[in-house]
Amino acid sequence: MGKSLIQQQIVTKDSKGLFLTGDGFDTIAVSPNVNERFVKKYLNPINTYHIPSDLKKSGEKEIAAYPPLFTFIQPETGELVLGKANFAPAESAKQKNRLFVHNYIIPAIRKEEWIHHSSKIFHIEHFYGLEDTEHLKEELEEIEHLAYTKENIFAKKQELFHVLQLDEKKFKELLFACITAVAENKRVYISFQASHDMQHKYAMWLLELLFLYMPYETRRLFGATTFHNEPEIMENIHVMFVEQGSIRLRNKAVENQFTFDLSQDKINGLNFKEEEHDYLHFAYEALVTATELDEFFIYCERALKGLDKQTKLTIQTYNSLFLLFYMEKLDYYFYDNDKVATLEMLLVFLQKKHREKLELVHIFKQVLHREELMKDASIVQDYLKLVLEIQKVVEHVDVVEFIVKTIAYYEGEAVCQSLWEILEKYPDTYQQVLSYMSDIFSYAEIIEDYLKHQFSFQHSLSKVLINIKNLLQINSSFEHNGTFLKSTKNRLVYEVKKNSHPISIVFEIVTYFQRSLPFESYKRMVLPDVKGQLLVQLQLEKVNLADVKHFGEIFLLEKEERSFEIKGWEKEKFEVLELLYTYFYLAFEQTQYVFRMASAPITAKACELAQDIIKENGLFKPYERFLLLFPGGMEGVEHRQVFSYIAIYGSEDEMLNYIEWSLKKFGTSPRFSHALKNYLITDRNSIWKKKEMKRELASIRSQSLKKLLKEVREQTANPGVKFFRKYGVLLIVVVILGVVGYFYPTLNGQ
Repeated sequence: MGKSLIQQQIVTKDSKGLFLTGDGFDTIAVSPNVNERFVKKYLNPINTYHIPSDLKKSGEKEIAAYPPLFTFIQPETGELVLGKANFAPAESAKQKNRLFVHNYIIPAIRKEEWIHHSSKIFHIEHFYGLEDTEHLKEELEEIEHLAYTKENIFAKKQELFHVLQLDEKKFKELLFACITAVAENKRVYISFQASHDMQHKYAMWLLELLFLYMPYETRRLFGATTFHNEPEIMENIHVMFVEQGSIRLRNKAVENQFTFDLSQDKINGLNFKEEEHDYLHFAYEALVTATELDEFFIYCERALKGLDKQTKLTIQTYNSLFLLFYMEKLDYYFYDNDKVATLEMLLVFLQKKHREKLELVHIFKQVLHREELMKDASIVQDYLKLVLEIQKVVEHVDVVEFIVKTIAYYEGEAVCQSLWEILEKYPDTYQQVLSYMSDIFSYAEIIEDYLKHQFSFQHSLSKVLINIKNLLQINSSFEHNGTFLKSTKNRLVYEVKKNSHPISIVFEIVTYFQRSLPFESYKRMVLPDVKGQLLVQLQLEKVNLADVKHFGEIFLLEKEERSFEIKGWEKEKFEVLELLYTYFYLAFEQTQYVFRMASAPITAKACELAQDIIKENGLFKPYERFLLLFPGGMEGVEHRQVFSYIAIYGSEDEMLNYIEWSLKKFGTSPRFSHALKNYLITDRNSIWKKKEMKRELASIRSQSLKKLLKEVREQTANPGVKFFRKYGVLLIVVVILGVVGYFYPTLNGQ
C-alpha cells in the first residue's frame, strides 16, 4: 500500500480481470500499491450489489431504477475504504447483468482527515460508473486529494425525521446502538419505507448524522453499507440498511443484534434507559441547534490518552466526559448531583498520562477550591478516598488544606477517626497533614485527640508500637512533642502494669525500639519509665530462665540506658536478677567475681532462685558454677547438700557424671569422701542401689573410689553376708573339725 497516497480499485464483470482466470466479477483496474491479498481479504466481500426484491421480480430494465450502494469499512490494518456500487440489468437474454464497483482506499496515516470531517466520507464528488468502463486502464493513478462537497446536513434533518418517522427517542436509540455495536462488535440493521430512488439518499443522510455524533474513537472503527436484501453478518460492517420487511427475529443474523424496523416502529435488542445517558441528551441538543461536537470530541481525545481501547469505545465513558466537559465551563449542576461519581470519573481519566490532561487537573483543583471542605457526612469518607487517590496520581495538587479543614469539621464525631484511618494509607499526604496541623496552635487539640486514639486500649501492643514508629517517621518533631511523649509513655507503662508476665512485654517493647526506632532522644525519655515499672511489677518467685535472659537483654546489654534511679525492693530485685543473669549467661570467672562481691542476702536469694531454675531445666553443668549455689562455694563446699540436691532433682546419669568430676577435684578430701560414702549408703535415691549404676561406678579409675566402694559394699551387705565375711574362716575350721570328730571314732574302730 502507498504510505500517503489514496489508492483505487474498480471491479466489474469481465472475462479479463486481473486476479481471476474465468468469467465473474473481478478487479479490472487498480492502483499500483494495492496488493492482491488486501483485495481478496477486505475488498472482495464488499464488492457486491443486492437487487431490491420488487425490481428483481418485475425484471425492471431501467438502470436509473436501481439505487447505488455505498459502503465504507475500516479493516484492522487501519485503512479507510470508501466504495460505491452501481448495477445495470441485462437488456436482453443474450446479455448479462452488469456490476460496477469503485473503491477508494485511504491510507491509515491519513485517515484522521476523513474521521474528523464527515463530508469527506458522505459527499465525495466523483466515483467512476458503468459509463466509464470502456475508458479505464488496468492501472489507476494514486491520488493526493479526494474532492468532496460541503453540504449542510442539518438542513435535511427535518425531512429525514419526517420520512423515517424519527423522533428524539429513536435518534438517541440509534446513536446508542451504533456506538455500542462498535464497542461490542455487534450489528445494527435498519429498515424504513421509501422509494428505491430515495432509499439511498435517506440512508446516506441518516448515516452522516449518526456519524457526526459518534466520538472519534468510534468513528475510527465504524463501518456501514446502505442496502442489502436482508440482514447479514459482514466483517467490518456495523450498520446495514436492509429491505423493508426483511428483519425477521428468527433469522440467526439478527440474534443478539440491534434491529430498527422504523416503518413498523419495532425496535429490538436494546437494553436502554434514556435517562442514564447524559451524552445522548447532549448530542441531541447539539443536533437540534445544528451544532457539531468537535470541541467536545477533542476534549475527549486528550482525556482518554493512555486508557485502554474498550474504555475509549464504551458510551458510559462519554457520559462521564460530558459531565466533566460541562464542569470546565464552570457549570456544576451535574457535579452537585453526584460529587463522588464525578471524582470517580476524574480518577479514571487521570490515572494515565495525567500531565497531558491539564483540563482535568484544573477541574480537580477547582472542585477542591469550591468545596473548601466536605460537609456532607454521608459521602465524606468516599470523597476523601478519591481526593487522596487523585492526589497520589497528579502529585503536585495541594490537598492538605482541604483535608485539614474536613478533619477539623468532624472533630469529636465518630466519623473523624475513620477519616484519619483513610489518610494513614497515603503516607506522603498523611505526613504533610500532620506537619501542617502540628505547626498551627489551633489544631493542637485535634492532634492530641488523634494521638490519644492511636495509643488507646482498643489497639494491641504490637499496633501501638507500629503507630509509634509510623508517626515518628512521618513527623520527626513528635520526638519532642509533649503530648506524643505522654500518650505513648502512659500506654506502654500501663501495658506493663496490666500484664501477668510483664518482663515479656518489656522485652517486646525494648526489642522493637532497638530494631525499628532510630530516635534515640525519644527512647531515652520513654524506656526508663517502662523498665522501672517492670521492676515494680516483677515477682521473683515466678521468674524462669527465659525471664532471666530477657532481663539481661533489657537492662544489662545497654548500660547507657540506665538513666533512672532504682531504690528499695526494686533495687534488690534488680541485683538478684543481675546475679542470676551473670550465673546463667556470663563466663565462670565473671560469675565467681560477682557472687563474691554481692551481699549475702542477695546471693542467698539468687542461689535459691537459680536452684529452682536448675530443677526445671536440668542445668547442672558446668559443675564449678553449680557449686557456687551452695554454702562454701568451690573452696568449702557442703558436699552433703550437693549430693542430696542432685539425688533429688538430677538424673542417675547426672549423679554419675558429677561423682566422676568431683573425684578429680575433691578426691583427696576426707569431707568429700565421707559425704559421698554417706550418700551411697544412706540416700534413698542412691545409685548404689542400681546394678547398672554400681557397675558404672566400679569402672571409674580411682583408687580412692575403689577403697570407698569397698567400704560401702561392706556396710550395705545383708547381716548373713556381713557375719560370713567376719567369721567365715573360723566357721570353716570349726565345720571341718566337727566333721573329722564325727567320723574319727568310726575310722579308729576299724
